[in-house]
Amino acid sequence: MTETARQSCVHCGLPIPPADLVTENDAGQEYRFCCHGCRGAWLIIRGAGLESFYSRNDLKHQPLKEIHPAQFDSAYLRNFIIETATGSEISLIIDGIRCASCIWLIERYMQQIPGVLAARVNFATHRLLLRFDSQLADITQLCGKLSQLGYLPRPYSQDELRRSMESERRSLLLRFGTAVFLSMQLMGFSIALYAGYFKGIDPQTRLLLQTLAALVTTPVVFYSGFPFLRGAWFSLRNLAPNMDLLIAMGSLTAYCYSLFALLSGREVYFDTAAMIVTLILAGRLFESSARHRASAGLDRLLQLSPPIASRLVDGQTVQVDSRLLEPNDLILVAPGDRFPVDGRIISGSSEVDESAVNGESLPIFRQTGDSVKAGTQNLNGTLTLKVEAKAADSFIARIGRMVEQAQIRKAPIQNLADRISGIFIPTVLSIAVLTFFYWGADQSALLHAITVLVVACPCALGLATPTAVMVATGRAAEEGVLFRGGDTLEAAAQLNLLAFDKTGTLTEGRPQVVGLRAINDQRDLLRCAARLESGSRHPLAQGISAEARRRQIDYTPLDNVQQIPGKGLMARDEQLLGGSADFLREQGIRLPETQEDTTTSEVHFARNGHYLGAISLQDIARSEADEALSLLRQRGHTSLLLSGDRPGSAKKLSEQLKIDQWLAPLTPELKTREIERLRSLGNRVLMTGDGINDAPALAAATVSCSIVGSSDIAMEQAGLLLTRPNLLLLPWALQTAQKTMSIIRQNLFWAFSYNLVAIPLAASGKLLPVYGAAAMALSSIGVLLNSLRLKRIPPP
Repeated sequence: MTETARQSCVHCGLPIPPADLVTENDAGQEYRFCCHGCRGAWLIIRGAGLESFYSRNDLKHQPLKEIHPAQFDSAYLRNFIIETATGSEISLIIDGIRCASCIWLIERYMQQIPGVLAARVNFATHRLLLRFDSQLADITQLCGKLSQLGYLPRPYSQDELRRSMESERRSLLLRFGTAVFLSMQLMGFSIALYAGYFKGIDPQTRLLLQTLAALVTTPVVFYSGFPFLRGAWFSLRNLAPNMDLLIAMGSLTAYCYSLFALLSGREVYFDTAAMIVTLILAGRLFESSARHRASAGLDRLLQLSPPIASRLVDGQTVQVDSRLLEPNDLILVAPGDRFPVDGRIISGSSEVDESAVNGESLPIFRQTGDSVKAGTQNLNGTLTLKVEAKAADSFIARIGRMVEQAQIRKAPIQNLADRISGIFIPTVLSIAVLTFFYWGADQSALLHAITVLVVACPCALGLATPTAVMVATGRAAEEGVLFRGGDTLEAAAQLNLLAFDKTGTLTEGRPQVVGLRAINDQRDLLRCAARLESGSRHPLAQGISAEARRRQIDYTPLDNVQQIPGKGLMARDEQLLGGSADFLREQGIRLPETQEDTTTSEVHFARNGHYLGAISLQDIARSEADEALSLLRQRGHTSLLLSGDRPGSAKKLSEQLKIDQWLAPLTPELKTREIERLRSLGNRVLMTGDGINDAPALAAATVSCSIVGSSDIAMEQAGLLLTRPNLLLLPWALQTAQKTMSIIRQNLFWAFSYNLVAIPLAASGKLLPVYGAAAMALSSIGVLLNSLRLKRIPPP
C-alpha cells in the first residue's frame, strides 16, 4: 500500500483514496484531505482560530465531511424566531453531531460571529438554541454558516422531533428484533451442544452445530451490535473510553475466542457474545421507551395548541399552519376546537374550558372583548378571534420553552456522578485485565474478564439525576408548577424559611376602595387619582381605576408617568403625585395631621404642590392562603411577611393567616437587605412576590417564586413559577422537590452499590457473562423505573 493511501484526512480522520487526495499548503506545511468539503470546513475552523478542536481528547467523530448544499428560506425561518428582551431566539435541530467536541465547535464558532449573543447545544436532543441581534445577523446567513461548517440545521418543531424519535426507535427495534430472532436459533444449537457435552456427540455433528452457531451469531454481533462497535472504535481512536467500549470488548472477545475454539476443536461461547448484545439492546429499547414516558408531560402540554388554524381571508376560511399566524389576523374557532394562539374575541360568545392553563374545572363564559389563551377549548359557540401574539409567543409555548430549558439545567448533585464517570471506564478496563491474569490467563479467566467488562454500568450513574429531573419537571408542569432547572429543584428541597410579599401574593391583589378623604371634592380627587394610576399594573392602582369606572367618572389617562418602586407615581407635566405619605413629604408636600387607619392601605395625592387627599383601599386574603400556609407549617417551614404596606395592615393579615413573623413598611431595598441578612445567618430562603418592586428581593433569595399574572420582570426572575393562581401549588411544589431529591439519592445509592457489588462478584468468578449483561441492563432499567415513580405524585 502506498504512503498516500495510508494517509488519513486531517478533518474527518477517514482514509484518503489516492484518486481523491486534496491538499492545502500553509506556512510550508502540507495538509491532506479526502475531499474539498473537508478542506473547506478545515479552512473555516482555522480561520475562526479554533484549531484546538482537532486536539480535544473527547473528539469521537469529526463533523460530516460533506458541506451540505442546504438552501434556507428566510421567510420560512422567520416563523420560528421568537423576539425576547435579550434578542431574537430560534431553536434548530442539528444533523451531524457525533460527540461533545461537535458541540464545543458549534458553540464557539457561532459565538464568534458578529451579532450572535449566545449559542447553546443540548447533546441529548441535538437542539441548538441560538440568540442573536437581528439588526446585525440574519438567520439565513447563520444557518448557512452552520451548513458550511458541515452540520445541517433545521428549524425545531414537534413534528421534526417526533420524526427523529420514531426513526431512532425503528432502527433500535429492527436491530433488537434481528438479535432476538437469531439468538433464539442460537439457543437451539447451544442446547444441543451442551447436551452433547454431557451425553456425548460425534465430532462431525459437533462441528456442524458450532459452525451454524457461528453463522447466526455473526449478524447479531456485527449488525445488531454495530452501534456499540462504532462507538467503541471512535473511543479507541481518540483515547476516550466509553460504555460502548466495554460492551464491544465483551462481545468481540467472546466471539473471537469462539472462532478460535471452533478451529481448534474446543468449547465455543457464541451464545455469550450474542446474548450480551441482545440483552443490552433490550435495555436500550426500554430506556428509549422510559425517556419518552418521562417527557410525556411536556409533550401533552405542547400538543394542547392545534397545529392548524382557520384564518379568515376576505370572508373565506383558509386552513393554515398556526405558526404562520400574525398579530391582527382573524381566525375562526369552531365549537370543540382548541385555540391555536392567544387572542381576543371580536364576535360571538361561548363557554371556554380553561383548565389547561388555570386548573379551573368549570367552564368560563367568554364573550366579545374577552381574551382567551392558546390551548384552552371552545365548548359550544363559534367565535371569531383577533390574534394578539404569534403561536411561538403564546402562554402555552412560553411555558413549554421554560420546561424544556429546565430539563437541561443540571442539579449540583449531578457533579459527583459526572466526576466518577470520568474515571469509571479506565478503572473497569484495568480490573478486567487484572482479573484475566489473576485467574491464570486461560479459558475460564477470559470468561471472568468478559463478565467484568459487561457487568459494569456507568449508565446508571449517568441516568440517576437527569431522568429524575426530567420526570419531575414534566409532572410539575402538568399541575401548573414550573421549576427552572435541576438546580432549582435541589435548592427548593432544602428551604427552611419562606418569605412572602403581601399584595397580590397572599391577598387577591384586587384591593377595593373603602374610603375617600378629600380636602375639597371627592370626585376631583378620584379623577386625578385615576388619571395618574390608570397606566400602572399595581393592584392598588387598578383598584382606584375600577372605583372611578364604577362611579362613572370620565378621565383621560396620563402619559409619561414615572414609577418610583416602593413609593409611588409622578407625572411631572401635570404636577401630579401619588403614593405613600412619606413619598409626598419627600416631595415637599404638607399633609394634614389626621389619625390614619393602620389596617387599610392609603394612597395620598397632590397636584401643583397642594395636597388633594387620600384614598383608602383594603385587600382580602386569597381563599386558599390559610390552608397553604397551614400545610407549610406542618412541614416545618417558618413563614415571614415582608410588606411595603402599612404596619397595621401587615399585622392584621399575619394574625389572620398565622404567619410567624412580619416586617412593614419595607422599601424594595430594605426587603433585599432582610433577605440577605437571613441568608447570612444560614437560612435557605424562598421569596415569593409578584411586582417590579419585588425583583431585587427575588434575586437575593435562595429560590425565588412568582405566580402567573405577576409583572414580567418578576416572572423572569423567578426560579419557581406557579402557572395557575393557586397558592396550594407552593407546598405541593416543595414536596415534589423533596421527593425528587429523595429519588435522586436512591438512584445514586443504587448505581454506586450495584457497581461496588457486581464488579467484585464478576472478578471473583461468581457470575457468568450472560448474567452480567442482564444485570447491567437491569441496573439502568431500575434507575429509570425508580425515576418514573415521580409521575405518580398525587395532584395538590
